[in-house]
Amino acid sequence: MLHLNRMITLPPVTLIYGNDEFAIEEKLKALIESLGSKDNILMNVSEFEAKNLSFAELQAACDAVPFLSPYRLVLVRGFMDKSNSSNKGGSSKDVMESFIRYLTKIPSTTGLIVIEKRKLPSNSRLLKAVRATKGAKLEECLLPTKNDLLQWIKDRASKMGGAFTDSGAYALADAGVDGPRALSSEIDKLLTYVNWERSVEADDVIKLVPMAGQADIFLLVDSLANRDGHTAMRELRRLVGNGNREPIGVFGMIVRQYRLLLQTKEILQAGGNTADVKNILGLHSFVADKVSKQSQRYELSTLEHIYRRLLSMDVAMKTGSDSETILDVMVAGLTA
Repeated sequence: MLHLNRMITLPPVTLIYGNDEFAIEEKLKALIESLGSKDNILMNVSEFEAKNLSFAELQAACDAVPFLSPYRLVLVRGFMDKSNSSNKGGSSKDVMESFIRYLTKIPSTTGLIVIEKRKLPSNSRLLKAVRATKGAKLEECLLPTKNDLLQWIKDRASKMGGAFTDSGAYALADAGVDGPRALSSEIDKLLTYVNWERSVEADDVIKLVPMAGQADIFLLVDSLANRDGHTAMRELRRLVGNGNREPIGVFGMIVRQYRLLLQTKEILQAGGNTADVKNILGLHSFVADKVSKQSQRYELSTLEHIYRRLLSMDVAMKTGSDSETILDVMVAGLTA
């Protein structure tokens, strides 16, 4: 981070890259805002697109003296874009080669920030050149994987001064929100809803996130596994009673949950642990932990009996019996 009130060593070049555009823009914003006032930023930040950039322009911007500031920033986007073809001073390849040779000559009062909104292979010419430059900084920004998403949500909430329960994070992760930017917006909305006074629960997500279609089913199957008849019936009424989902779709999710419980019980009884459940069944660690704990509430023979009953109900549902009645009977039976 740059500070105007004291001299520090500024990396001659910082490469910010990866497929998480939201994280890249956040890091870039923090760097720019570290220069201080808007006037200072206006006078000491130069920004270029590589496709419109000649090396002479880049060098002139880097060699410029900061105005009433110890530092200035020069931002360049898209060196690695294969479609780049500069009409100022040659091809983008020529600009790249000149740029690499110039890295060791950047003035100490200039911070060159290179932004690549893509993954870079380890043998990338740009990546290798920046890594070899003394004092340079690499910032890789990758989209969270499915397995990382729960922790990403919790970390983001913590950064905003709030918190999510495991079920709340799972509900949001399962809601199909498109990308970190939209997720961050939903997290902010949910923390505002609870006024930062308590952790966000799955119920909060269901109330406020339009795409939380899977989250309400999660609550239903969770309450069934915990034999919480009151919550299970409430969630069933919310799902089916207002026409949000077809009964057969809800039933399919319940069957899946009990299949997971049965498979988990078999793994654990054979001497396995939660890590084995995660790996064998291909589950997120949070889900593996949850089904492992839930399966302990049942004997293996009980789970086998329940699963056979569910398969029989599945046949009845598909042959024209009243689906909602079957669901009601099922919930009553499973939570007794």
